[in-house]
Amino acid sequence: MTSMFVNAAFAPQPAVPATVIYEERPALMQVNPKQIARELLTKKQFACFTKLVGKESAWNPKAKNPKSSARGIGQLLKKTYEGLGMKHSDSGVAQTVATLAYIHRRHQTPCAAWKHFQRHNWY
Repeated sequence: MTSMFVNAAFAPQPAVPATVIYEERPALMQVNPKQIARELLTKKQFACFTKLVGKESAWNPKAKNPKSSARGIGQLLKKTYEGLGMKHSDSGVAQTVATLAYIHRRHQTPCAAWKHFQRHNWY
């Protein structure tokens, strides 16, 4: 299962198969998003990702920004999801994969995204 997420998260086309993003599957809802991130990233990158997500949402997939369309674990905007070829999902795993895909496209690594966040208070 992990290799599917690795391949999907960094593909140049839609980052995740539609069945993962658009269908809320009971098994997917039970997977721990932190565990997925831990398996996909090195220890160093996971530490940076954890700091970033901690500031953005504290790993809360229901987190919402009252001033924008940003929501979920990575606080991605509606336009960001659209740019990734995705729709927002209530699944913490799908949100984590989307966040990693966004980070890869914009910053290449979670540590680079974290450095940007520290300087600008956004990533």
